[in-house]
Amino acid sequence: MQNFKSLSRELITDEACIVFLQQKGIIQKYRICNNGHTMILQCTNNKKNRWRCHKCRHEVGVRTNNFLESSRIPFDDWILFIYSWANEMTSIMFGERELGMNKNTTVQWCNYLREVCLWKLTEDPMMIGGPNTTVEIDESLFSKRKNHAGRILPQQWVFGGICRETKECFMVCVPDRSAATLMPFIIRFIKPETTIISDQWRAYLGIKNAGFQHYTVNHSRNFVDPETLAHTQNVERLWKSAKERNKRQFGTNRAMMNSYIAEFLWRNSLKNKDAFETILLDIAEFYQKNK
Repeated sequence: MQNFKSLSRELITDEACIVFLQQKGIIQKYRICNNGHTMILQCTNNKKNRWRCHKCRHEVGVRTNNFLESSRIPFDDWILFIYSWANEMTSIMFGERELGMNKNTTVQWCNYLREVCLWKLTEDPMMIGGPNTTVEIDESLFSKRKNHAGRILPQQWVFGGICRETKECFMVCVPDRSAATLMPFIIRFIKPETTIISDQWRAYLGIKNAGFQHYTVNHSRNFVDPETLAHTQNVERLWKSAKERNKRQFGTNRAMMNSYIAEFLWRNSLKNKDAFETILLDIAEFYQKNK
């Protein structure tokens, strides 16, 4: 597995960077000119790396028609930024000090990568649970200030659940906690015949009628129901992890809450996968399907 040091050594020239990106499917491995001739890739420096047809003299920049088309960041810095993001090292200070990227560029590329995460989750929607599994569900309020301290941010309800057996989870921003809002998401994200555990919020009264087993815990009396042993401690830990990330980002722009949640879920779904390799594959797939 690569680390920052070994990756930096591998990316010593533009040609090496381009070969790396070609291997990951982000830059084309070959191109055909408008007249049907095979083009040759010429690597000189970051501004003049081009595909060139030696028959009709047609030229195309190496960044044309791929994910890097709108970027002027040097190839090695871009790859190292992706590596840093994948390993959760992309603070604004890190971008400025280690990669020479200004604040706006760092924020912009973090937004692009969250957009990829959001697309991936939408492209491959996950249903969790199923027969002989248990899913804990709950809603949580983001941006609630403690002791009325700190800056005021718009409140945002988030609804989510986690499967005890697989640790797969879902989270989604919701406008309110009504049954009309929550029940469609329960049916959308949780497989039939799942055992669902929740608190006794009235919006959950229709769960049994939707084809699920349903147990509840009264949190005003117990953390664990003394008769059924039902509890929601796993989903509460899920909220804790999500909110800790939100805190590290000094609060989340409410207009971008869905993308922040998407990044959290994307990372949670990795399990034993390498985050760097996975995001590179997702970037390549994202561009191919959205160009």
